[in-house]
Amino acid sequence: MVFTGYYEHSIDEKNRLAIPAKFRSRLDAERDGRCFVLVPGQPENTLWIYTERGFEKIAERTEPTFTPSKDRLRWEQMFYSSAETLEPDTQGRIVIPPRMLSRAGLGREVVICGVRDHLEIRRRDEFDRELEGYWSDLRRQQSSGASES
Repeated sequence: MVFTGYYEHSIDEKNRLAIPAKFRSRLDAERDGRCFVLVPGQPENTLWIYTERGFEKIAERTEPTFTPSKDRLRWEQMFYSSAETLEPDTQGRIVIPPRMLSRAGLGREVVICGVRDHLEIRRRDEFDRELEGYWSDLRRQQSSGASES
């Protein structure tokens, strides 16, 4: 499944975040699983949400080794120990653990973005700035391409 689009949402006082209906409606419990897995994202002030099966596919991509390199071992220890399996409630909301909210510095006003194989939770103000920069870059590229013709 490919996730696309973005939606502005708020994280409530109980740290609940509603997964947008557009995303939920495309999920299939057999194909995608019933839960979501929340992990620290990149850049550091984001959180990524994978479907249960999508997360399992990521884990399967990397062959386990008896003696991994120091960097790989450290990454796996931190990545997998930080992952949280979250079961949505009947309204499609997940509860984000306070430690993950705090570490990501998200605040309450967020954007949920589709990023191909996962969803990304970002601060709304930062996303708006980055999106404006992206559109400005596109306009600049288009206008420089038109002047070359």
